[in-house]
Amino acid sequence: MSWPAPDVAPANDRRFDALAHFKDWSNYLLVTTVAAGGWVGSDKVTFANASLQAPALWCLGISIVFGIFTLAFIPLIAQQLERDVDAGIYDVPIVFHLFGVRCVMYLPQMCRPQHLTFIAGVVLFCAGTVESYGAALATTTVAVALVFISKPQGKSNDFELTRNQPRPTELQQEQRMPVQPDRTTDHGEQEV
Repeated sequence: MSWPAPDVAPANDRRFDALAHFKDWSNYLLVTTVAAGGWVGSDKVTFANASLQAPALWCLGISIVFGIFTLAFIPLIAQQLERDVDAGIYDVPIVFHLFGVRCVMYLPQMCRPQHLTFIAGVVLFCAGTVESYGAALATTTVAVALVFISKPQGKSNDFELTRNQPRPTELQQEQRMPVQPDRTTDHGEQEV
């Protein structure tokens, strides 16, 4: 199923591709969260620290609610993308009416709480079901270290605050990207 319909989105508008991928990701995350919530709430799991079961379940439940709202925003974003040619999917104002009140929101206002409460639910589940935190500390340390050492060689530190700075236009972004040399093999074929 391709989305949105070809007559709605220009073939070269990558924002609609990004929105379609985001929709798929949100669907998968929502299904996963529902399954995780059912697992955490069942009697199949034994919590070593029972006081963490309820917060884990609440985090997953809240993630489910925000996931439903996130998916409800997708068609509204698609409609707005047609009108606002410069905005990315996270920057499009989503205008809707709730009980007769005009509301304006943005995709991150729903997807960030969905993602963060899912992560919190998983962390609480892990913390509640293990008896020793030594392995958790070691694993977390290695994972965080991998974030910093996995950057491609020659790339500088990209962690910088960019809030309130204007976003570059697509043309400006293309002008900044280095042009890759054409690589051909001895037989004249394009190298991948």
